[in-house]
Amino acid sequence: MLGGSAPGSPWGYTSGTEEEFFTGLLELGQIEQPMRDLWVGFVDDSDPDRRIVKLRQEIIDRHSVMFESISGLRDLKEKLTDRLKSWEELAGTKIPQHVDLLPSSGKDVLRAANLRLQGEKLIDLGQADAGRASLHEAAVLGGPAERLAYARFLRRSGDLESAYAETQRAVDHFIEGAPIYSTLAADAFSAQAKVLSAQGRNHDAVGQLEHALTLVVADDAYARAVRCRIHDDLGLAYRKVDDLASARRNFETALQARREAGQKREVSQSLINLARLEVAAGDLATAAEYSEEVITVLRETPPSGVRANAEVLMAQVRLRQSRPAEGIPHAEWALSMNRLIANRQGEAISLLVLAQCCREAGRRADAGAHARACLALNESMGDARGAEKAQWLLDHLPD
Repeated sequence: MLGGSAPGSPWGYTSGTEEEFFTGLLELGQIEQPMRDLWVGFVDDSDPDRRIVKLRQEIIDRHSVMFESISGLRDLKEKLTDRLKSWEELAGTKIPQHVDLLPSSGKDVLRAANLRLQGEKLIDLGQADAGRASLHEAAVLGGPAERLAYARFLRRSGDLESAYAETQRAVDHFIEGAPIYSTLAADAFSAQAKVLSAQGRNHDAVGQLEHALTLVVADDAYARAVRCRIHDDLGLAYRKVDDLASARRNFETALQARREAGQKREVSQSLINLARLEVAAGDLATAAEYSEEVITVLRETPPSGVRANAEVLMAQVRLRQSRPAEGIPHAEWALSMNRLIANRQGEAISLLVLAQCCREAGRRADAGAHARACLALNESMGDARGAEKAQWLLDHLPD
């Protein structure tokens, strides 16, 4: 294709025009993106570029999108004006559209992205096996973004060895020559650092996250989201190595950026992180205040990992406040949501907190059942620390 800027994605586009075209097609399938429609026009030319001819024929063969032929500047102006007028009717509604078309590289970018979106939504809907299958296929077909989505699922499922291997495949893309000072590179290296933290290699995770932060040089919405997520992960890693001042600094940096952007759900994640610091500092009143604010906001949203974290945090606060019976419903909510979204690590934590609340509330049989389930789950994931906590609880149940 002719025109456009130099291509810069992992898909091997031959021009910036091709990259922009396929980026538009990708955004058509993403409900969170404003792109609602795409108009394709081919300008008549006595000697068209072979790539233009090839793309036009592929669209015809695959019945991918409608297109129009344009005879000149006046015709272009009239047809574009008509299209813009017709789009006014679509301004308030978006129905995701998935298009079947291959770029010049032959890599099935659209299918890979659609499989990733489908897999993530299936997991949200409680269909973990089907979701995993879609994410795996997306990772095989796709690039770093698809591999990272699959890696995150594997990490939440407790398969840390496979999660690390999948993040390494994403990282290899940048080792092999893709621009390393990019948001996608930062996302890949930080995702790998999060696996390191889950493996207990917290000092390694801190170092890699600090370096990953330097790779984010853009300031678009994706860059800001990744930057905040890295600050979250840095705060969590610093908390694990008992550097609470650095943890707070990173959490507060993310909170400020999210408040400025008006991101309520993401603000909730920051408040959860800060509330955990208050629990560690013994300020249970402030921790409870943060937790209640978060739960009030998130109970108007579908189940999610953030909401599950907020519920388990509230259960922990009530337990510390010697109000374990009030913590039980929150732990039950967290357990249900983590099971729904196939977050086995979150499920294990929810079971442990639920067992602790039941134990302190005098419900010995329930405490034992939840602790045994927690022990079995941690053993299946190879989480020795989690299994040790569950076993300690079983050993210290009252007679």
